[in-house]
Amino acid sequence: MRDFDFDSAVDDAWREFRADLGDRLASLQVGERHTVRASHELGVGPCAVLTFTVTRANRVRCTAHASDLDPTPNVLAEQLDVLESAGWRLLRDGRMIVEVGRRRVDELAQVAIDALQRPWEVLHPAFLAGPAPTRPEASVAVGVYPTSREHLLRLVSGALEEIAGRPVAVDADGDIPLPTGTMPSWLRVVAQQPTVEFFATLVDEVTDATAAAEFVARESVRWPGITLVLHQTTLTAFSSVEMAAFHRENLVAGIRRWLEFIAESSPQVIEAITGAGRPDEPDTEPLPDPLQTLIVLDDDGSTLDAHEVATICGHDQSAILGYIRTSQEQYLEWMKSAAEADLAGDTDEASACRHEEQAWRATTEQLRAALRVVVLRGHSSSEQVRER
Repeated sequence: MRDFDFDSAVDDAWREFRADLGDRLASLQVGERHTVRASHELGVGPCAVLTFTVTRANRVRCTAHASDLDPTPNVLAEQLDVLESAGWRLLRDGRMIVEVGRRRVDELAQVAIDALQRPWEVLHPAFLAGPAPTRPEASVAVGVYPTSREHLLRLVSGALEEIAGRPVAVDADGDIPLPTGTMPSWLRVVAQQPTVEFFATLVDEVTDATAAAEFVARESVRWPGITLVLHQTTLTAFSSVEMAAFHRENLVAGIRRWLEFIAESSPQVIEAITGAGRPDEPDTEPLPDPLQTLIVLDDDGSTLDAHEVATICGHDQSAILGYIRTSQEQYLEWMKSAAEADLAGDTDEASACRHEEQAWRATTEQLRAALRVVVLRGHSSSEQVRER
């Protein structure tokens, strides 16, 4: 015991826990879950509960809940700041989520450990309990044999509409645009064979064709199921799914693989070919204090009246106009995220996004009503002065 170093022992235990958690997350499948919680034997403060799942877009997600944080207002605000700075997103229903692609499960394991250590102050993995992942019951898959390209296109469109809950657009070329953000991509049904193909142009103008060809020949094996094609000065990515017997789950698996490639790997390809990646998403600026206060006091936009909202906003017409723009941007972004989750088949994420969208819509209407109060109050005061 003379040479025992307590801090080193604790660090070693966390490293072992991180490696084990990363392995578990790497093997987690859609429909399974893995839960890590602080032992109830601790009996001190709120109990940490982290639940790991896999979304239909094949991203590994960790979910916690704000109700498990310290309810003391000042402490709660500090804890939320710590989690949000680490990449957690706070939803209006109180859930906090952070998710990564399959290749980054070790990073997610570290984010989870950081959260356990702060704010939940779990000192050692021995105070944690984590049951083995639960596996769903097996189901029988029934396929349909497509008789023509048009038949397969109808099957694909029908499946996508079922997933998205709305009609699916087909462009003039017979292709279906996919929700892949700043990197446009499409799905098409091949005419010559029963195959569905995903495709996107990664680089329009390749400046060094020789270097690009060498990269494609050398690195393509890094993305199984994805084909990179260099044609003259254009680099295109493809992914094909044979549909000799159509089944919805085969289509969903193909979409999942494609969305993961576009989101996580295509920027690497573009950077390697052009020397510059896709433009980074703009940093998310913190919400203005009055708007943040409005959300905290009325999380679903239903309890504060127009005069109370105007007071929170300091009766500042210009500020309220800015808050309205921010709220509109928020609900449009959540509406887009819901559509993407629908297309990926992640009903839980789609429902959460729609909840956020509706809440931001309600907040927008509250701000409009407050703006009306501020503007008309000023008008009424002018009228009173003229009457005097």
